[in-house]
Amino acid sequence: MIRGFYIDNFKSLVDFRLPPKPHQLGSFTCLVGLNGAGKSTVLQAFDFVGHLANGQVVTWLKQREWKTSDLTSRFLKLKKLIQFELEIEVPGEGRIVWSGSFNTTEMRCTAETVTVEGGEQALHIKDGQLLVSGTDSKPSVQYPIRSMKYEGSTLSFIDVRDVHPALGVLKHVAANLRSLDLLSPQSMRRRAKEGADIGYGGERLSAFIHGLPTKDKVALTDALKKFYPKVAELSTKALRAGWKDLRVVEQYDSAPLSRLESDARQVNDGLLRVLAVLSQVSVSDGAGHKGHTDGLETSCVLFDEIENGINPEIMQKLVELLLGAERQVIVTTHSPLVLNYLPDEVAKEAVLLVYRNNAGHTKVVRLFDLPSTRKKLALLGPGEVFVDTNLEALPAEAMLLDLISPAS
Repeated sequence: MIRGFYIDNFKSLVDFRLPPKPHQLGSFTCLVGLNGAGKSTVLQAFDFVGHLANGQVVTWLKQREWKTSDLTSRFLKLKKLIQFELEIEVPGEGRIVWSGSFNTTEMRCTAETVTVEGGEQALHIKDGQLLVSGTDSKPSVQYPIRSMKYEGSTLSFIDVRDVHPALGVLKHVAANLRSLDLLSPQSMRRRAKEGADIGYGGERLSAFIHGLPTKDKVALTDALKKFYPKVAELSTKALRAGWKDLRVVEQYDSAPLSRLESDARQVNDGLLRVLAVLSQVSVSDGAGHKGHTDGLETSCVLFDEIENGINPEIMQKLVELLLGAERQVIVTTHSPLVLNYLPDEVAKEAVLLVYRNNAGHTKVVRLFDLPSTRKKLALLGPGEVFVDTNLEALPAEAMLLDLISPAS
């Protein structure tokens, strides 16, 4: 499970830490705030770090139609390094902290350290050499990275089977980070050829479902039925040239003519969005493994504006699903309904306000740590507090709170 995340010089994120210390991230986190505060940017930063571990930063930029210059903050124009730190906690391994500096000129990490429970450095760069710790039965390894060509993190090319076991855990968690901030029903309606995951916008959903084992496809259908009871089956078919077609079968009564089969191009937006969410949190980790992979916890999945296109009538079921998911979940929302279906004690810890400070930098504070919202929560539900609060006034309150008790 991801416990903490730090990044500096990524878009509007300058010296940004999630969550604010001394807290740690739980299994569910909900980001709220005004448009332009930086909620989506937070999800993109997680995605960026995940692609460092994959060694696919250039491909990631192309998929998002970004330039390298779009990565760094406009507030720090001369600074070319993006600093990051990802802290995870895994049963049996304890805390693992991965930190580094990504050089936007070289498109790779030129400084990097992985520290495991007890303070041991399992990986670090020193004097142009990558030093990777081994185990009792395997020697440590050195790589002369100055002369090596690699993209993103050094984790992308080391063979984790031959080195410290914590590096394999870290690489699995980081490389499987999924930010679905571009999720779109129009993309989900497309046919696709390959689908190791559903894609940023859901454009590989048909191929992803086609590749699921039968038991997982049945589990996904059963999960969807809880939201849309008339769904009888999810059907996929391989077409010419390898394209995969997704169809949804609905049954309205026992009569044969009441069975309706529709291809994805005719399916409503809400059902497709729910299906995409379910495919990530109810069935698999994006690699066809539910909940765990080789005994390891799966990584975190991130959804932007989780309420988009979904009927309020089924929002409660969706929130309950996310709260009980085996995967760690981070969402953004503008909907008070999402907050109102959170128990008060969960909301106090899980709901974070994202805002811009006077310098324009994106910052975060627990929404119900603010005196005005905490007082209201004693009388109202979390969503009702959200409706009854002027979000434009909260950044000033958050900055004042930070001055009184600054994050350590």
